[in-house]
Amino acid sequence: MRRRTRKMSNRRPVVYLAIIAAGVLLNFIYDNYAPQPFEAAAPETESAPVPAPTDLTVYRTGWAELPAERADDDLYYTRHLFGAKEGDAEAMRNYSACYSRRHRCPVWVAAPLHPSYRAEAGRTDRFRFDPTLPVDAQPLLRNSYGDYTRGHLLGSVERTVTREANAQTFYASNIAPQLGRGFNAANGAWNNLEIFVDRQICADTLYVVTGCLFADYTDAGGRPVEASATHNKNDGAAVAVPTAYYKALLRTRAGDTGRRAADCKSSELKCAAFVVGHYDAKGRKPSAADMMSVAELERLTGETFFANIPAAPKHAAAACDWGL
Repeated sequence: MRRRTRKMSNRRPVVYLAIIAAGVLLNFIYDNYAPQPFEAAAPETESAPVPAPTDLTVYRTGWAELPAERADDDLYYTRHLFGAKEGDAEAMRNYSACYSRRHRCPVWVAAPLHPSYRAEAGRTDRFRFDPTLPVDAQPLLRNSYGDYTRGHLLGSVERTVTREANAQTFYASNIAPQLGRGFNAANGAWNNLEIFVDRQICADTLYVVTGCLFADYTDAGGRPVEASATHNKNDGAAVAVPTAYYKALLRTRAGDTGRRAADCKSSELKCAAFVVGHYDAKGRKPSAADMMSVAELERLTGETFFANIPAAPKHAAAACDWGL
């Protein structure tokens, strides 16, 4: 009995260490793979389809960046303000989005870009459900989309004036699957276009619509991209992978007129659009070959851009107007 007792007592430290190791492993698995309790996530009662708002023109009147809404049961239209409650004069608009339930991905995001949206608030880095959309239409974004990164349509860097403004850019309505290497990473084709667009920001405000194409597409680089889908690591549900991304731009020519775009003549405004195929094209820079008129982009996408600005010169796109 003494010998057996001694053996058992010698084994106890090993048993205890095994129990502790198992606990550490379970905590690691839970922390990294368990569903994340997103902040401000929509409550469970919103998991059923939510109809798109019917009074969009009330708050969208005069917003120069906005495309027209389309009658499509697959689409949700939403917007985000920050700084005060909706209706308050101090509230600033962050972005508006058109979101597809079928693709589980934004179709486009429209936003004003201006120096006043940038400060020192920093990046919140908290990917979350959009609380204005049904949860079951959105992917769980705790980790990346398989082999794709969680790409912002409105860049996080464009909204550092407050933590609230930046946090909204991490909503699922602003995130889409993007390749990292050669596309969204440093010196990637899309990253280089974003840098080019940032250089167009002016005192009068640059209005930008950033969107996704989901059909087969061949861009100016000559490489075809076929429609596909990826599976989100967290919930296993399919998310459409865009075949190309685009940007539509509108601003005043002078950049410092102090006037709203809606009050300008067509000759005082300029427009352009760019489409970049979704593939590894490291080192590719924006060029005149990538540029098209906004009217051409409308024919490609079926959208009506800058609907609140009848004078927008959507049929013209001169590379020299944009430094190309």
